[in-house]
Amino acid sequence: MSTDTAHSAKAKPLSYMEKLSDEVFIYRPSTGDSATSGPMPPKLVIVASWTNALDAHIAKYVDKHKRLYPTAQILLVKSFNRNLFDPKALARVVNPMVPVIRAAVPAGGSTSDPSILIHLFSNGGSSSISALYDEYSISAHGDDDPYLPPHAMIFDSAPGAQRASTTYAFFVVGFSKLQLFLLSPLIYIFSSFWQLTRNLSITRDWLLYWGKTHNEVEGKKERELRRSYIYSDKDDLVLPADVEMQASQAVELGFDVQMEKFHGSKHVAHARHDEERYWDIVQRTWDGF
Repeated sequence: MSTDTAHSAKAKPLSYMEKLSDEVFIYRPSTGDSATSGPMPPKLVIVASWTNALDAHIAKYVDKHKRLYPTAQILLVKSFNRNLFDPKALARVVNPMVPVIRAAVPAGGSTSDPSILIHLFSNGGSSSISALYDEYSISAHGDDDPYLPPHAMIFDSAPGAQRASTTYAFFVVGFSKLQLFLLSPLIYIFSSFWQLTRNLSITRDWLLYWGKTHNEVEGKKERELRRSYIYSDKDDLVLPADVEMQASQAVELGFDVQMEKFHGSKHVAHARHDEERYWDIVQRTWDGF
């Protein structure tokens, strides 16, 4: 085995990305990378991961985007439990993304073609992009554009809505059979209590709120050119009915929407279930369906 091969084999996932903060990373292609033939590639791909995603899992998507769009910068924002339901923390998380986006896509460009591809996963990714809308707008000064540049979006396993069953499913992800046996009753009681506080309007349904911002935030309709929802009939964390409800609202508001329902795939596992179909959806979304 050559030295280069050995080094590559030992490289950590996402080691090619520059760390901007604990949650935000950027990949900048070398100047020698050339564009593939076909439609104009994105200037920037934004990947918003699901909550507590492992680097090895995130890297599968980032690596694929590198191959599909070799000239594109890739901006990654990770999601963690510690920030998920704290708006101020989410704002701090996405703040380092703003100057990267403004530098990658200077104001004054075309508004009829997308320059950014946003690929978000689950409610964690939904929360990050929802916070980004606000932080991008707040950061605008002088001649800065307050709205994200023209973009296309992929919703993978999102957005959801708060339910006792999906809250329970979220907390038991990765549990062993013994952990399920010991902790399942307590977690279900907690999930049911949390749902009760939501039903009594004591707490907010953040999942639903984040989902609504993708339809209703100021400037969104003018800047998003199209979107695809990738979801499944076997997702225990984000129910298909919740995705379809949000998508139908988007259609009513005039968004260009493509629905891609998988059968049998689990939460954020649709690419593993049918890789060819999954990435064809991504490419068609960018190319214009």
